[in-house]
Amino acid sequence: MANINLKIATLRKRKGISQQELADKLGVTFQSVSKWETGINMPDIALLPSLSEYFHVTVDELLGLKPLQAIEYIPSETDNRDYWNDKSNTLYKNRKYFWNNDYLEFLVKSVWKLNGPVDIIEFRCGNGYLGNQLLNILPEGSTYTGIDNEYFVNEAEQYFKTTNQKANFVISDIYTYTSSKKYDIVISQVALRHINKPLQVLSNMIDTVKKDGLVICIDVNREFEQDGLYIDDIDYNYLCTSFDYHKLWIKELENQGRDYAIGMRLPFYMGQLGLHDIDVRMNDKVFYVSPEMHDYQEKLKDFITINEFDSINTETKNESITDYLMNRGLDRIEAESFIKRRDTLANYFKDIEKEKNFLKVQGLLITYGWK
Repeated sequence: MANINLKIATLRKRKGISQQELADKLGVTFQSVSKWETGINMPDIALLPSLSEYFHVTVDELLGLKPLQAIEYIPSETDNRDYWNDKSNTLYKNRKYFWNNDYLEFLVKSVWKLNGPVDIIEFRCGNGYLGNQLLNILPEGSTYTGIDNEYFVNEAEQYFKTTNQKANFVISDIYTYTSSKKYDIVISQVALRHINKPLQVLSNMIDTVKKDGLVICIDVNREFEQDGLYIDDIDYNYLCTSFDYHKLWIKELENQGRDYAIGMRLPFYMGQLGLHDIDVRMNDKVFYVSPEMHDYQEKLKDFITINEFDSINTETKNESITDYLMNRGLDRIEAESFIKRRDTLANYFKDIEKEKNFLKVQGLLITYGWK
């Protein structure tokens, strides 16, 4: 059974009335209304039709079992780069498991055939980890420039001090960035999945390269990603079907433009924007963890951090997640199934006594084309 979460306070404030005014309307004391709103007491069942009629909502909406349809959609903050500033540790741990270096080298030398020095620029570079990987593979004389906000540029400059490579970094928004210099290659890695106008950013990326320049986008199809977790001790069917993300993903796409299938759509977007010889590869990296590995503990801890299984799941936090999901069209039962799935995984990984065998397929699609 779903938990009741009365929306009387929300509805009353939206209507702009006091507790006393609502009490007078219903023929009860304002103390009764206060207790309803704080969860101490529930209104008599006979009052529910009157309350729902007064606020022009269904009883299920009043009880918090379904979202309040009149609530304005609240977009996620992922498009705002500053949103990620305090999440950099998670981002960096995750990027470490994006690539097998031999496959990246194969792409550079055998697929893209980059045999001479090139100037490469990365949109939303983070700490420049991919740039350093590329500079270790690209021909001598190649240059790397990274674009990001001030926080991540500072992180990148500090990171490159620990490497043998040199790089340039520019503080800029990826929507508005312009450059008089034209580059040989422009690249982005898991950036477009988080933004609201990926086609606009892709167009801006294309503008930064020379004629016959190479445009590379490495991104995920979220449906692949969601079904890509296998845990030896948990039923795989449960992992794939215990929560259906589609309603949430479609709501985000329709209301803010964040595209859950961006990895699949990119070759078609590139074609629309005039690129030629477009092709797609899939990254071969799989995040596999087994107790027999010498770095088992490191990988396990990284996986827990990346997925935030080490965070504290308070009742307040759960209610905030529920409100977020219901704002995207889910009902309370659906939202609570998400929380239950998340808690099941978090509790499994928090059990440090039990050895764990699992793998995660990122499913990164590498789409590229020439200008």
